[in-house]
Amino acid sequence: MINVDAVILAAGQSSRMRVASKALLPLKGLSLLDHVIKRLAPQVDSLVVSGDQTLLGYLEYPVVEDLTAKFSGPLAGLYSALICSDLSGAEYLMVVPCDGPLVPESLVARLYREIRLADSDVACARYEGVIQGTFSLWHKRQTGTIKNTLLVDKCGGFKPLLDKMDAVYVDWAKASVNPFFNINTPDDLKQAEKLLDL
Repeated sequence: MINVDAVILAAGQSSRMRVASKALLPLKGLSLLDHVIKRLAPQVDSLVVSGDQTLLGYLEYPVVEDLTAKFSGPLAGLYSALICSDLSGAEYLMVVPCDGPLVPESLVARLYREIRLADSDVACARYEGVIQGTFSLWHKRQTGTIKNTLLVDKCGGFKPLLDKMDAVYVDWAKASVNPFFNINTPDDLKQAEKLLDL
């Protein structure tokens, strides 16, 4: 059994989609969030959703609201999940976005293996040379560093933090479907419908 909890990031603004919560957009009979949960939940010990409880409504899993200002970026969701009490207390925390419905079913196992082999504090997926910062696994001992980056450096994104850490990058082989495809526009949503049929 691997020692990993998870947070699904669902607190970002959805201005390009013109909806209050992108996580709840329907895709092939399920919400985007439900697609991610379906693929991620079997891979981890426990799971929370980072987002606005008012927008998301009742969910099967606990909703953790950002402890910093709303829309502080994905790092705020990571930090808030790291210090919440709704997780199992596992040593590592997996981060996945709510708009990535094609989450690889081997994602957590691969990142977990590589982070331990490298004795690193963060493992991050990489596809066709592109770092997928929101598909990353973090050792919880880095909570202080993450807090400092978010609250002192005022940085809400993953890239600056990954740049200053000894991250291990795990390459995914090119496939007919990009497993890290994320949905930012109505056209992306239409494309995702086709990709789920492949």
